[in-house]
Amino acid sequence: MDTTAEPPRTDENEKTEKTGWGLAVLFSGGLLACVRHGGTSGWWIPLWAPLLILAALVTAYEWSVSARIRFRMGPWEWFALLGTHVGLLLGGGIAVGLLDP
Repeated sequence: MDTTAEPPRTDENEKTEKTGWGLAVLFSGGLLACVRHGGTSGWWIPLWAPLLILAALVTAYEWSVSARIRFRMGPWEWFALLGTHVGLLLGGGIAVGLLDP
C-alpha cells in the first residue's frame, strides 16, 4: 500500500485530449439536411438512421472528452457544441415525427 502524499507522476510527452466537435457537427448537419429535404420515409431511411446513430454516439463521446478537460474550450468549440445539439435535436425530432419538416 502506497501512503505517500505525492501526486502520481504524469508523462510530460503525453498528448492532451482536445474536443473535436467538427465530426459531430458534420453528422448532425447531415442528419438535419437529410430528414429536412429528403423526408423520413422510403429509401431515405437507410441514410438518416445511421446518421442519427453516429451523431448521437459522436456527441456522447465529445461530452466525455469535454468533461475530462473540464470544459476548457474556445468560443468556436462552444458554438460547434450548440450547433451540434440543435442539429441533432431538430433532425431527431423530424425523424421520429415530433416536428414537421
